[in-house]
Amino acid sequence: MTVTLVPPPAPLPAWTAPASSRPLDVLGVPGQTNLDHAASAPCARAAADAVAELLPWYASVHRGAGALSRRCTLAYERARQTIGDFFGARPGDHVIFTRNTTDALNLLARALPAGTTVVTFAGEHHANLLPWPRGSVRLPVPASPGEAVRALDAELTELRLAATPGAAGAAG
Repeated sequence: MTVTLVPPPAPLPAWTAPASSRPLDVLGVPGQTNLDHAASAPCARAAADAVAELLPWYASVHRGAGALSRRCTLAYERARQTIGDFFGARPGDHVIFTRNTTDALNLLARALPAGTTVVTFAGEHHANLLPWPRGSVRLPVPASPGEAVRALDAELTELRLAATPGAAGAAG
């Protein structure tokens, strides 16, 4: 039997991007930031750098008492806190990590209350068209960002009017 002694983990430094980097840059595609991904999103440079930094210390998260497991659990929970802070999560809110965007969309679709209407555009990634409940609204592909905002605003106004008691008769 071989026993390897691992020193206790030093506190992890706060990750800061080099001044010249853009955290959303995609590996191998300098200067490109494309948020139109679901099932097969490429790895962001910042994520790859963070993984490479932690990889020598990799161990199970939330499943061990050893130094490596504790270090990885700390990094994982710090990432959860950083994301929550970025999005302005309140004390009772939760940040949930999923396997990928498709998994997250399916989880969200199953968690929505019955009768929820979801508005999407026909040009969405396929993974964002399939999971939504019957009765949801799919708008045509807009010609410009401005048209997308106007179409979405008009649809939301119509949905609000339809949800207001007595509004249907007032519109006609």
